[in-house]
Amino acid sequence: MPKHFVRSFTNRVFMVEWTYQGSGEAGVMGMSLKRRIKRAAAWALAFTIAVPFVSFGAAAAQESARETGWYAPKEHAGVDFSQMEYRRYELADMEAAADKLIQAAGTAGGDELVLEAYEELLDEVDRMGTMYSLADIAYSRNMDDQDAADETAYMRTLYPQGTDRAAAAMKAALDTSYGPLLEDKMGRANARSLRYYEELDPVLEKLGEREQQLILEYDQASSAEYRVKADGEDWTYERLAQDLEPYSDQYYEIQNALDRERNKTVGEIYRQLVQVRREIAGECGYDNYADYAYQSVYGRDFTKEDVERIRADVKEIIVPLIVDCWYSDVDYQALYELEPSDAEEILDLMEPYMGRMSGELGEAFSYMRRHGLYDMKQAEAGENRSGGFTTDLPYYGDGFIFLTLEGDYDDYLGVFHEFGHFASIFGDPAPSMFRYGYVDVSEIDSQGMQMLLMHYADEMFGEVGRSVEMEAVSDLLDSIITGAMMDEFETAVYADPDMPLDEMNRLFAAIAEDYGGLYFDYDGENCYGWDMVPHIYHSPLYYISYGTSAFPALRLWIESETDWEGTLDRYMTLSASGSSEPYRKTLRECEIGDIFQTDVLLDLDREIRERLDLPGVETKREAEKGETGIGAALNGNELKPVVRLFLGVAGAIAVLQLMVLCTGFVIIWLLVKDRKR
Repeated sequence: MPKHFVRSFTNRVFMVEWTYQGSGEAGVMGMSLKRRIKRAAAWALAFTIAVPFVSFGAAAAQESARETGWYAPKEHAGVDFSQMEYRRYELADMEAAADKLIQAAGTAGGDELVLEAYEELLDEVDRMGTMYSLADIAYSRNMDDQDAADETAYMRTLYPQGTDRAAAAMKAALDTSYGPLLEDKMGRANARSLRYYEELDPVLEKLGEREQQLILEYDQASSAEYRVKADGEDWTYERLAQDLEPYSDQYYEIQNALDRERNKTVGEIYRQLVQVRREIAGECGYDNYADYAYQSVYGRDFTKEDVERIRADVKEIIVPLIVDCWYSDVDYQALYELEPSDAEEILDLMEPYMGRMSGELGEAFSYMRRHGLYDMKQAEAGENRSGGFTTDLPYYGDGFIFLTLEGDYDDYLGVFHEFGHFASIFGDPAPSMFRYGYVDVSEIDSQGMQMLLMHYADEMFGEVGRSVEMEAVSDLLDSIITGAMMDEFETAVYADPDMPLDEMNRLFAAIAEDYGGLYFDYDGENCYGWDMVPHIYHSPLYYISYGTSAFPALRLWIESETDWEGTLDRYMTLSASGSSEPYRKTLRECEIGDIFQTDVLLDLDREIRERLDLPGVETKREAEKGETGIGAALNGNELKPVVRLFLGVAGAIAVLQLMVLCTGFVIIWLLVKDRKR
């Protein structure tokens, strides 16, 4: 068994929407990558069309709550978020609780004392995780607040130390005569995992500290101001966005110069991270960091070779499908008129449908609103807010949604998405010490919620409902494409960890072109956009989770048309599982298909085209034979002027459906993230 390999515990379910917000050089366009492309397409094709006033939010039909019993009983503190106070957590508190358990387990005839000490230690882990979340929420509200940044950095360092102490104490107690008592209390699977646990290796701990230092350097470098000279004048990303018309030759010339300058700094940080991670993998018994991440970090029940086998289908089937979605008859101009005034307008729109889907979802939604367990608003001028995430507040038995709104239709999908995470946290009774977090599963909670709410799209949005539904489908297709694309890049780099930076830029350009060349601009044979995707710095090899989870979410949407209640039951089974089992096993148990089954992307292509009344099933290979115009557009220059990516204020790529979960106290010290964009 490789060093530090234990079935992954999730101490802090910590889900992050990696989009840049804010203003000035420290911020980036809030609009998602995919939406920027489609907005460019809509402007290019239909900018002269007058947009009628769009009304939406028709009253939901009166329908009683659908009574279900999927979530296990769980205590919720019922405390308003405004009353939750951050207090710096001290490692001494965890050490005292750990020592108390060890001492109790060394005393004869003390069953009650042992169980009491065990529960107190679980509470300490919950309290520590909650303080970490509260610190991070404060930082996310103002990423220019140095005190908040320092507190988050402090908790990031302390958290793995605290969980290490707790795990070591529980392991020691299991090895005493009270082992059977504790195993019965915590469950056989948790006890088995703890018995395999190894305390932090000093070498790995040092490597982990170096990794976190480089991540902090990336956070600072990615939000720094970059400046170049052109025609004797100074240019920044902010000035570029304000003073020049996008898509002009001068615009791209200056943008490429800024991108090159940024790449020298943040790209070099990535190169150093790859070196550190090679050492981490080696210390843990792996020849390749990608194998280590797939197996020991994320605990996946599929391999990078499994992902490699589906890439051709993604390129040949899903890429043409998303282009057909973008160029369907959807009225994107009307879609852009959906501009919610604030979060309450979105929540008011959602509320009637939650109980109709499940009484438990309705209860979770009402509880969230009643206790203010969310911060959803637009960034004010000069305000540097984080993008969006859902995090756990385990000491209170609750979750919390943080979301920076953009003031357009995508805010609806963002709130739908995040509430899927919140509901799963709300219904998971496991203490944070034993809350498994298989990321490929947890993303289905959010994306599945987003897609199931499309059942009510016409009721919610009126005549623009089909456009919203098309947008939601495109979101998930985009997740499949970008998930495969980023994973292909990362696995190639970790297979050759000495790869120079200029070779990385050329490699990414070639890979991006293989996926239709839809997402990035190029500087000759180079492409720099990869260096502003935070996942590859903070949580390497995570990105494929967006693709693996998007597929079953799309399956739920397709199946809901003919079996609404059965599909809801399958979704609620998954939501109640707490992401406690790996991807393929979970989907088998929930009777939902997974992306690695034979020919499923072909079937998905056909069913989506039928459902949305898109052109017939076509592949890139068929297009290359001249059977459609899509392939020619993808492989030539026809589509390029329309879909060339405007990187925006800070020149960063705002990625789609980007969320991060901290997975496993065994490796948490390798992966604890903040969300500085």
